Amino acid sequence: MLSARREKCMKVIRDTGLDGVLFALSPNFEYLTESHSCFYQRNCFVIDAEIAGASVMPEALVYVNKEGKSTILTIPKHRDTVNTLLNEVVVSYYDQFEDELTRIVDGKNIGIGRYCDKWITEALKQVDPEITVTMVEELFIDIRRIKDEKEIEHMAHLAKFTDDAVMYVCKHLKPGMTMWEAERMIVNYGLQHGMQDLSFSPTCGFKTRDTENAQAIEPFENDRVLTDGTMIAFDIGYMDQGYCSDWGRTVYCGKAPELVKNGYAALQAAQEYMISQIKPGVTRFGDLYGYICDKAEELGYYEYLRFKREERGGNGHHIGMEVHELPFLINTSDLILQPGMIFCSEPKMFFRNEGYMRVEDMVLVTEDGAVSLTKFPRDLFEIDFSKNL
Repeated sequence: MLSARREKCMKVIRDTGLDGVLFALSPNFEYLTESHSCFYQRNCFVIDAEIAGASVMPEALVYVNKEGKSTILTIPKHRDTVNTLLNEVVVSYYDQFEDELTRIVDGKNIGIGRYCDKWITEALKQVDPEITVTMVEELFIDIRRIKDEKEIEHMAHLAKFTDDAVMYVCKHLKPGMTMWEAERMIVNYGLQHGMQDLSFSPTCGFKTRDTENAQAIEPFENDRVLTDGTMIAFDIGYMDQGYCSDWGRTVYCGKAPELVKNGYAALQAAQEYMISQIKPGVTRFGDLYGYICDKAEELGYYEYLRFKREERGGNGHHIGMEVHELPFLINTSDLILQPGMIFCSEPKMFFRNEGYMRVEDMVLVTEDGAVSLTKFPRDLFEIDFSKNL
């Protein structure tokens, strides 16, 4: 009996006219096989097909035909990480993969993904010269966008983990610490608590008032030393069991100027206002940043927003098995929010000569609204080095 997820995927495969799909280790591999312990190297941005398709041999492949039969072909090291209840598993060696595929692939019109696509294309030619290969990396993106109960539970766990990691860092910030040392604390926290990977390279962006590095948003120099008057813009994410987190907050070391302190409160208020305005089945993704702009303008801080209403820069992205999933939250998006979607909203402000601030939350669309999965205190801003938080 096929799982509910597999049934949905089979309908998409049949509706597209494919005989089957063949994916290397990737988000699509994990989604189809429901094997979330299989590790593969992620990329935090949409991967360029030419780069991802370099002639790299896959460590595992899954072939799913239009009837729903799923066969995983893997080297020995992944034998114990794949789901054997939903998939037939064939264990072999790299050099035997092409021969094994001749016994697995049973169609003529095969969809493939961008991961290892050059190798897969050549291998399918060896299987059958009459096979037609179609690039279908985004074939299941609409299904993947709506998270089921288990996915939501796991992503909520990751959001809390990220909250806890940054709270740990805030409690251990010390004068003289470099930006690199703060970021290393994020790495070590994940390693010590069993996270499989980072979603992307973490940023603890130091900007110190009345210094040259506070004159522009970038760059962030990782040898910058922490002192009073430094604003830290966090951008952090972890990956575990196939899913990603993405998180942002800002803290200020010492006593912040009223303009900056109130600006951060305004940014948080704008984020909360946006979340409160979401109506599933009605609200467009293109509407979301407008709510943030409206509240920032009401509070007198619109001019400090990094992106203005008319700019395409947008406000975030979907998240799941990839940290940046389509579509991005740009003002031209007509996609309607639906229950089960999880997206990241990340408004930012910049105060020249003072610093750069960001807030980023993982937001779950519910049946009647939306909630933030990230719960880090919105009123925690000023850090007093002399106190143990």
